[in-house]
Amino acid sequence: MANQENNNGPTSPETEVGYPDLILEEIDLSLLEDSLAKTPWERMLANDDALRFADSLRAAMEKRNAKPKQTG
Repeated sequence: MANQENNNGPTSPETEVGYPDLILEEIDLSLLEDSLAKTPWERMLANDDALRFADSLRAAMEKRNAKPKQTG
């Protein structure tokens, strides 16, 4: 089957939703597959872990960039 043109660009039989092949080449589908293999609860827990990690990084940066307190 030859590529067809539509409003969203060329499609091929491999692209069910009509995304151009170039976009699909740039997407790491293994990350999507790993995420979909988890239950919604497991995805929520992973998100909570990521948020806690981001908060700890933010706190560490604030601590590192804090101006020293002057005693006096």
